Amino acid sequence: MSILWRLRALGKSGHRLISTVEAGTAYENQAVATLNQLGASLERVGGASDHGIDFCGLWRLPSHREFYVVGQCKHYERKKIGPSILREWEGVMSRQELDTLGIVVATSGFTPSGIHAALSSAYPVALVTMASPLKRVEHEPPYAESAIRGFVWNRAAEPFLGRLVVAKKHYDVQMVDLDDPAAFTIQLFWDGKPLTMAPPCLDSTPSSLD
Repeated sequence: MSILWRLRALGKSGHRLISTVEAGTAYENQAVATLNQLGASLERVGGASDHGIDFCGLWRLPSHREFYVVGQCKHYERKKIGPSILREWEGVMSRQELDTLGIVVATSGFTPSGIHAALSSAYPVALVTMASPLKRVEHEPPYAESAIRGFVWNRAAEPFLGRLVVAKKHYDVQMVDLDDPAAFTIQLFWDGKPLTMAPPCLDSTPSSLD
């Protein structure tokens, strides 16, 4: 059983509280697995010497050159990411090679000023809002594209993602709350065609959560 499903089961059963570290690790694993389903080959970094990077690797989109990716995850259930975090991320990006896309993934999205900071950055940056693995709609499969609630990038990231198109896909068109991220998911298109999701590769290695 994957660490994400074990954490969700523990959370629902109430056997014990899930630590911040466990929840953060599960979220980083979900971010890596979800982006890998979209054609990336990323690995989680983590640890005290990660230099602000939670995952890194390569990404090749259909009929497109391969590029390097570094990313950071922010597992804040009720807090949107503001400009200070994005300015710190620019420091991380300043130490990367030129042909590198930076991705910041957050559970609760980004404030308007945070989005502005990313869009005005000279470094290629993409902002991804992704649902927490512990708070997902029950009918959603694990690591699905439906985990993605938002995907935006700046002008500097156009050479990497310029042919990507993002559209909202609602769960219930009869009861839609445009301000509620849980009411919709994101559909990604590349050159006008839905970006194919590869089958998930779940971690079957036992983990010490008992």
